[in-house]
Amino acid sequence: MLACLCFTGKVAAQSQVKYQALFVYNFTRYIEWPSYGSQEFVIGVLGKSNIYNELQGIAGGKRVGTKTIVIKKFTSADEISSCQILFVSGEVSSSLSSFASTMQSKNTLIITERQGLINKGAGINFVLDDGKQKFELSRTALNRSGLKVDNQLVDMAMVAD
Repeated sequence: MLACLCFTGKVAAQSQVKYQALFVYNFTRYIEWPSYGSQEFVIGVLGKSNIYNELQGIAGGKRVGTKTIVIKKFTSADEISSCQILFVSGEVSSSLSSFASTMQSKNTLIITERQGLINKGAGINFVLDDGKQKFELSRTALNRSGLKVDNQLVDMAMVAD
């Protein structure tokens, strides 16, 4: 019986990561970034997370406007030069407050997956609500990042401020 519970938990976790990756990709349709010179739209993943592989499969080769989506993996905040979206995995989320303002000044949407991080600089934070994948949205953090959010995304979110 324990083997079945572990397997069921793993499938649920894999599904959660897939949903998160789909959300991240779809956020590109509802958020407007200031113009920038690069021909790439970079989605970065900070820390170890299976979302990196899921994003590679979903977004690799697609475009945001005229820019090609590129998925990059970062092991530390010091490695991040420029990205439009930064997913911060749970394992490194405790250091969010140390680099959030720097990333916001670079017009980066910060996405997290731990309780309370919406109040520490994340623009979007994934949460489970009654077993369903949902997300919190901070208008304050998105405004600090210079990002314009479509009202449809706001309507889908659990708005934190």
